[in-house]
Amino acid sequence: MNSLDNIKNRKYDYYIFLVVLFVLSLFMVCLSGPVSEYAGHDYFFNIRRFDVLIQALQDRTYPIYIDYKALEGYGYFTKGFYPDLIILPFAVLGIFIGTISAYNAMIFVMTFLCGLFTYKAVNVIFKESFVASISAILYTFSAYHLFDWYNRAALGESLSFTFLPIAFLGLYHIIKGNYKKWYILTIGYSLLIYTHLLSSVLTFITLFLIVILCYRPLLKEPRRIVYLLLAAIITLPIVGSYIFPMLEQMMSNTFYYSIKENITGQTKLSFTDLGWGFLSGIAYPKTQNMAGTGPLIIILVSLRLFVKDKKPPMRIADFCILIGVLLLIMSSGIFPWGRLPLGFIQFPWRLYEFIIFFLAIGGAYYLSVILKDRRQYIIASAGIILFTLAVFFVNNNNYKYWQSLAKSEAPHWFTGIASVDNEYYLGGLEYLPVKVPSHNYIHERGDSIGAQYIGTKVSDIFRKGKAISFDIKVTDIDIIELPLVYYKGYKAYLNRKEVLVEESEKGLVQIPVHESGKVSVFYVGTILQEVSWYISIISILALIVYICFDKRRKKTIKNE
Repeated sequence: MNSLDNIKNRKYDYYIFLVVLFVLSLFMVCLSGPVSEYAGHDYFFNIRRFDVLIQALQDRTYPIYIDYKALEGYGYFTKGFYPDLIILPFAVLGIFIGTISAYNAMIFVMTFLCGLFTYKAVNVIFKESFVASISAILYTFSAYHLFDWYNRAALGESLSFTFLPIAFLGLYHIIKGNYKKWYILTIGYSLLIYTHLLSSVLTFITLFLIVILCYRPLLKEPRRIVYLLLAAIITLPIVGSYIFPMLEQMMSNTFYYSIKENITGQTKLSFTDLGWGFLSGIAYPKTQNMAGTGPLIIILVSLRLFVKDKKPPMRIADFCILIGVLLLIMSSGIFPWGRLPLGFIQFPWRLYEFIIFFLAIGGAYYLSVILKDRRQYIIASAGIILFTLAVFFVNNNNYKYWQSLAKSEAPHWFTGIASVDNEYYLGGLEYLPVKVPSHNYIHERGDSIGAQYIGTKVSDIFRKGKAISFDIKVTDIDIIELPLVYYKGYKAYLNRKEVLVEESEKGLVQIPVHESGKVSVFYVGTILQEVSWYISIISILALIVYICFDKRRKKTIKNE
């Protein structure tokens, strides 16, 4: 077969892959039906994020940092800690088709892109469409990814699957490939940060592990280290619109997340858990809601015992398996998570996202080496697709079983209406100031404006969105506590003159009032919030210009 026939076959295989990926992604979404009926753990929290974004877009108030309707109107600084850039396009779609339909459309689109990006990344490294296709199917439709989408409804982590391949492709180029494509790492890692902060932290840990193990090519060509540092430095301003406001709030106050118990030591995977994880997608324990690698990936990895190939791609595949195994060990009870200052990770089994990614690549390559002709490739591909369909059905039954059980035991968590009984669907309320006694306190306090003196009278209270105004009559200087959770960025005016905004002893907004008149309080944000947007926009545009210029320069050199 000549080279032209090979090119035609590769294109043909790629188009088949796209069709299969499209059909599987669509079938996955349709099979689970209305996800609102079997809402996963964080489903209502993420639906609320969609609703807030849609409302902000309709009111033309985006970017919005505080969910003003949360906590019975007290407000919650959602955007500052949960980035929304990636889900923003789907919020726009939600204006036209509704929140739930937009959420389902997001699952489909991001799942399809996950497979596509994985294919592209693996194909660049191995230059083999079969390896790229199988890796993409195994990773995209892994039992753990399905578990994230549905059982946990962990939106941020689920979306991070899509951009992980880009980040690791960028690192590959810096360590072994064309290091002048350093910007791929910047793009991938920036998208991860804009998607899910915890996943980006785990990505950093994994990247660091890979760099340590690959120190030789880096030391051999120190320029590669320079480009690695460049990728890291350029990432910072690109993600500034999220990172800087978040850090500003974190440094301005103490929140509940910082005093929570470090449970990582308690949530490490036991050997029994690992065993069930190997069966995920085919069998699940009835006593624990969990997922893992699935048996197919383990079987494909085991093919290494029968492979004697010594070509360069085999070394890359073996390295992927090594990384996957090391991360699997890190997620287990062997690793001392409880002794490390990484309590914010909460669950070491989050590493499954990375474990599956690397094991899928290695296993797919081993399979490609064992297969001898196109007929065997077709049979193997068909078998993997059928297995994936079986995983869909088994996982779907597991998802509905656990959510039906949870619904029967705690129906107040599935009403879809935020209330004190379900913690207002605010993800554990980790970003409430620690001075706030509890969300129950807010409910009991009600929509009231508190004063220290009995003689102080408040009337004509008006609330709309981020603003609250009222008339006040005082007989002496007083301190007024408002039904607003304190976050940096509030401003207050008394008779159109700015007054000091402070945090009360209960973690709420309080202001001094020295005369009678009209009070207006609203959230204006901070200078850093505004500036950080311009920093990110300028940085992104600059990177785009650099990439376009670099490609044009290379094209010019090639034509000379």
